[in-house]
Amino acid sequence: MTAIEPGTYREVMGHYPTGVTAVTGVADDGRPTAMVVGTFSSVSLDPPLVSFMPTRNSSTFARLRTAKGYCINVLAHDQVDLCRALARSGEDKLAGVKWTMSPHGAPMLDDAVAYVHCVSHQTVEAGDHYIELCAVTAMEVNRPVTPLLFFQGGYGGFATRSMTARTDGDLVAAVRLGEVARPYIERIARELGCEAEVLVSVGDDELMTVSAAFGGDVPVRERIGERIPLIPPLGEAYVAENHEDVVARWLSRAASQDEKTLAKYRARLDAVRAKGWSMSRRNSEGGVGYGEFVAALQEYSAGPLTPARERAVRAIISEASHLYEVVELNDDEIYDVGSLAVPVHNPEGGISMVLRLMQLPPGASAAKVRSWVNSLKEAAAKTERALRDQHREGLEEYLSWYQSEFPM
Repeated sequence: MTAIEPGTYREVMGHYPTGVTAVTGVADDGRPTAMVVGTFSSVSLDPPLVSFMPTRNSSTFARLRTAKGYCINVLAHDQVDLCRALARSGEDKLAGVKWTMSPHGAPMLDDAVAYVHCVSHQTVEAGDHYIELCAVTAMEVNRPVTPLLFFQGGYGGFATRSMTARTDGDLVAAVRLGEVARPYIERIARELGCEAEVLVSVGDDELMTVSAAFGGDVPVRERIGERIPLIPPLGEAYVAENHEDVVARWLSRAASQDEKTLAKYRARLDAVRAKGWSMSRRNSEGGVGYGEFVAALQEYSAGPLTPARERAVRAIISEASHLYEVVELNDDEIYDVGSLAVPVHNPEGGISMVLRLMQLPPGASAAKVRSWVNSLKEAAAKTERALRDQHREGLEEYLSWYQSEFPM
């Protein structure tokens, strides 16, 4: 058998990412200790067994193995500094680290993704490492975010396609495009005493807030960079007048693909297309309330989420469909508007931008809502003229970036 060079082994195996955990315990001298492990793995469901593989010459593991039990702390993507601190040499690994003692007698690190409490079941010598086989006694998810990974000598998180991070450089064109509408949304926010935003498409599955303005005494919120997933019922103002393939992709993301549900969404797109605007309501009756819906959107935008948590958040958004039901404004009714949105057409006929109003005064008459819509449509028309006459170069820069990154 040909010998494998250590350098070759590291180089090839470096192409495979590993999760990063911190194994903690209280040594037989009564002092808590911890070690960073990139070899944690599930082993068996029945009985529940896990394993990790420390090096045989590890002085930390020599102390750790004297503990009565372990806590496997699954580190989060934003705990790189903690990981590096725990990886440093020294006996007091937990100095300055926030943790609490578990009921099972091992430190639980603050903000870890999950905790796996276990006891040593068997220690196997395997070359220059041990295989520490452990019996699981308890386990829980603490913080459902993406975990920390080690890959080719560096630490980071991971992203599914829907959560793919885009660099600041990639988004410069989108932000510049949004700036065209800034003067008009600032005026609306001032005049109506509300929040006004510019949303720009940054892929085939998301819009992003690239500009925001606040008027009156409404709370100022950090909206720039907030992501809005293009899944029904969200994004109707963007989708309704867009290309057929955009409509098809949007419908394909509906939680239910039965024809009755899809027909309902198509009818709503037809209504939005005919009116030129969409509305959500805070007081619409249904299973998911407006507050829960907004919280789900904020959680989605704050990401990155685990795939399981993202599915849960998307389910909440889908269940809030009743908030976007198309209604004919009735002069005898009062409306608590959650949001109003209108599309902005570019000279090529496509839709690249949406203007949206939020934090509007509650208890509005139908006439008041119509006046808000007219103000928003006027701002959209001015933005369209600016794109055509003054900012053609910026639009072309955005379209060039968008079409190269997300070809139809």
